[in-house]
Amino acid sequence: MNLESLFNQSWYTHYGWTHIFRPLQPLVKKVVANKRRTFIEHPELSYKAPVPVVVVGNISVGGTGKSPMVVALCKLLIENGYRPGIVSRGHGAKLETPTSVYPNSLAKEVGDEPVMLARRAACPMVVFPKRDEAVKYLLNTTDVNIVISDDGMQHYQLNRDIEVAMIDASRGVGNGYLLPVGPLREPIERLNNVDFIVSVSNKTTHSLDILNQTITLAPLIPTKLVSLDGTKSMDYQSAFTPESKWHIMAGIGNPERFLTTLENLGLQRKNTTHHWFSDHHAFEEADIPANGAVVMTEKDAVKCQTLLPTNTDVWYLPVSLQLPISFQQTFLEKLNQIKTDYSNE
Repeated sequence: MNLESLFNQSWYTHYGWTHIFRPLQPLVKKVVANKRRTFIEHPELSYKAPVPVVVVGNISVGGTGKSPMVVALCKLLIENGYRPGIVSRGHGAKLETPTSVYPNSLAKEVGDEPVMLARRAACPMVVFPKRDEAVKYLLNTTDVNIVISDDGMQHYQLNRDIEVAMIDASRGVGNGYLLPVGPLREPIERLNNVDFIVSVSNKTTHSLDILNQTITLAPLIPTKLVSLDGTKSMDYQSAFTPESKWHIMAGIGNPERFLTTLENLGLQRKNTTHHWFSDHHAFEEADIPANGAVVMTEKDAVKCQTLLPTNTDVWYLPVSLQLPISFQQTFLEKLNQIKTDYSNE
């Protein structure tokens, strides 16, 4: 079990080993609160773009469905006449300046999620840890009229007009503590200040009574399985039969969610072998099973496609987030009002 798994195991139980750090909680709370207070009381210290900025983030570490939400929002915006662009940190990439991302960019140079987003969202994208600088570069080099920030809810150097917070449908906010005792970057109460809370699921298995707003449920809709080289596709109904055996690979923040998705499509857990890696793992050819059918996430496939494994029975599962009509309408109405405010400035 790697270090990431050890922390996750503790964070999502009430009395895990990370509780030894509880004496640090008052200090962590003070630092987090001061950071946000500075942003609120001194807006001049953050960059306000000349176009609307939407941040898709979370208050916890790990995977919560931010990338599918970014793709879904870009699709919604394009369908309604907007020209969206995306900024992201570019996790794992060594970047000295803001860098544009294209569908054929290398994951090791700009990050795995950015390459996937550039392919799926089909709109301009820039990566750089300082997202405010990324936004400036994006606006100077493209004609986008709205920016979507992939993550960055705690990056207060960038002002934002709309915040969409993603939470895990089954794990929720874990034990409810801030790092390192729990998985939270900010207190649960922070969710009361965002514009939308979205859970990637058909149903939620937890409740957050402290919140004063509803949680939008948005299910992930899978398509056909796609071969790693992109030359073939296969219906998951025929792939996941009761007798079929599969290796499941995942280097994401919450691999159990991927496993649950596969189970909902008919894959039998008892017939699977799991190969879990840390989030943003730098895959090598040896990580891919040499024999047998293998299925992985689309994000992981972006990195594995350059490895050219000898096993040709390797597939990935693209998924799309289905935004409820009510969410779409409310989001566009809010955005239209923001556009009006910008026009009047």
